[in-house]
Amino acid sequence: MVDWVGLLLRAVRIYCYLIGLSNFEYDCRTGRVFTSWRCTIYTLMVNILVLITIVYYFTAYSNTNIIFQSANKLHEYVIIIMSGLKIAAGLITLLNRWLQRDQMMHLVKDVIRLYMLNPQSKSLTRWGILLKAFTSTALDLLQVALSVDAWDHQGSEEMMGLVVKLSVSFIMNLAIAQHFLVMLLLRAQYRSVNGKLRKVIEESRRLSFLQQRNGAFMTRCCYLSDQLEDIGEVQSQIQSMVRQLGEVFGMQGLGAYSGYYISFVGITYMSYSIYKYGQHNLKISVHTSIIACLWIIIYYLDAMINCSNMLYVLEHHRDFLGLMEERTLFASGLDVRLEESFESLQLQLVRNPLKINVMDMFPVTRGTIAAMCGSIILNSIFLIQFDMAYF
Repeated sequence: MVDWVGLLLRAVRIYCYLIGLSNFEYDCRTGRVFTSWRCTIYTLMVNILVLITIVYYFTAYSNTNIIFQSANKLHEYVIIIMSGLKIAAGLITLLNRWLQRDQMMHLVKDVIRLYMLNPQSKSLTRWGILLKAFTSTALDLLQVALSVDAWDHQGSEEMMGLVVKLSVSFIMNLAIAQHFLVMLLLRAQYRSVNGKLRKVIEESRRLSFLQQRNGAFMTRCCYLSDQLEDIGEVQSQIQSMVRQLGEVFGMQGLGAYSGYYISFVGITYMSYSIYKYGQHNLKISVHTSIIACLWIIIYYLDAMINCSNMLYVLEHHRDFLGLMEERTLFASGLDVRLEESFESLQLQLVRNPLKINVMDMFPVTRGTIAAMCGSIILNSIFLIQFDMAYF
């Protein structure tokens, strides 16, 4: 049977090298992460080429508008902000990969080691990987389709701008996909750990009510204590990797969230503009409108699965805490070593609470995401009211 998940992951790995996002190499079979002159020089050349192209594009005449051929100044300002933020986020991502190269290599080494300890997590992540592959590929293809559709009414300098925006967009989308895949693996590991902890809790509860305290009882308690210590070690590794992920992808996360925010506000306003002025007045073809609508739908879907993936990790952590609270239902008859293992794990959870932050500026929770959505709606309304009043 063909391993589609393995093929997709290998394709992502090759794609990272081709567009200059990975500046080191690794071997998934041995867990070895290393640098090489070949990879370093190629990645450096690609990054320099992207930087030179961007500098040349912004120093020459360029048309920021590739969809609306007839637009007012407010449309142009919104498009400039959206495009400029995406380009800045892409450049920051490339720069961050060089500045935090050692931290990234260490993170990849930990990811491979954690995966090798529990290869069954691959089956738990299959559908998430397929969904992310679909949305990321669809976004890139639809952006290419929009650029090809705009090819007929653009000059050479404007086409340079299209190439710049596409290249940076590909880099940013793939960087977000990398963060998603690592978080998806941690989510699968947490599910596996919760399943093991649930079995330990159930058997410990049963043993606590036994009246006989023979050698088999003591042996079983010692075995459960060893299992609990292994669970605590894996859980600690997961939390450590979540912190590493936040540090390595901090600037990228800030750029991604800012991009989502500005893009959603801009998309809402552009949709209103199409409704207000009509396709003919804005000189938008039906073909372009269909492609743009599909891109918007996939973009919203991709943002939803990226955010929900992090929220699911937090939910699995809350499930872990809920399982540990069931310890209060035990009778006072367990072995001392098993009791100490429970207390040690409980103390570990109290000392190291799991939090997912973006540059330590705001936490990623359902409340903050809901507040962000409310702010997007509010600012979209303000932008539409400004258009109604002055344009």
